[in-house]
Amino acid sequence: MAKPKPKNIIVTCAVTGSTLTPSMSPYLPVTAEQMITQSVDAVKAGASILHFHARNPDDGSPTNDPKVWDSFIPAIRDQCDAVINFSCSMGATAEERLSAAMVLRPEIATVIVGSMNYGRFKKAHDQGVSEFKHEWEREFYGPKSYHIVTANTFHKIDRMIDICLEQNMLMEFECYDVGHLYILDYHLQRKPTMHKPIIVQFLTGILGGIPSSIEHLLHMKQTAENLFGSDMELFIHGTGPQNMKAATFGAMMGTNLRIGQEDNLQERPGRLFTSNAEQVTKIVRIMEEFDIKIATPEEARQRLGLPHPAPKVARLA
Repeated sequence: MAKPKPKNIIVTCAVTGSTLTPSMSPYLPVTAEQMITQSVDAVKAGASILHFHARNPDDGSPTNDPKVWDSFIPAIRDQCDAVINFSCSMGATAEERLSAAMVLRPEIATVIVGSMNYGRFKKAHDQGVSEFKHEWEREFYGPKSYHIVTANTFHKIDRMIDICLEQNMLMEFECYDVGHLYILDYHLQRKPTMHKPIIVQFLTGILGGIPSSIEHLLHMKQTAENLFGSDMELFIHGTGPQNMKAATFGAMMGTNLRIGQEDNLQERPGRLFTSNAEQVTKIVRIMEEFDIKIATPEEARQRLGLPHPAPKVARLA
């Protein structure tokens, strides 16, 4: 019997995040213009999904203000056909976390499926930065950063899932450690109307979660496959300097992957990536060396069960 043909790899580009900061790189997109340019260029380079956070344009601090999201999302939708994915991690309640997504209507909203100690202070160390331009950055990585526990209770997870199901919005389930996969399985067993395939994203390499080394990624992958089988599209990415290696490991194992300026700013020690497109170009080149094919946005939509082209969403007044 002939072996099934390998699926093409879906590349997600995480354009900007909330835990790396402008003092770490002048190439980290902050303004609407920077977000639009870097996003469209990343899709031209080979990304099929764009994962977003939003930032205050004046100082780069994280925000969930729908007006800030609206300053760049409609233009990106107009200029490319990538799948739009919102991080929904800011806020104490499920409703607060999904507030911008409810207005801007991304095709995918993220749901974090477990709590953990979150060593944010280590991210500054990993990027080799100890001096900051903005006061919010100094506070962000200061003594308070040693007290952070990400609170993703069973109730909050369940409520976010219910809201997304009510709104017919796909979810990407973010898992920071192997136990989070079992938490996700617990919730999915109680949601018979869940869209298939489910989208599972590993976020590895954060102090407090599982590391990004190959043996840990393989263990996570095998566990996810045992739990969810073929009803899953799996994405791998590692935060920090191990990001490109983790993406390569994922591609070699046949999973989808994520790279981008959210997760790591360094091409190598002493050299910054100059754009998200440069990161996409690098991982695509690595995949080409092993004759691994990448998926187009249209193929990604088909695999995820999304309409093509994407439905238009009215801009805020």
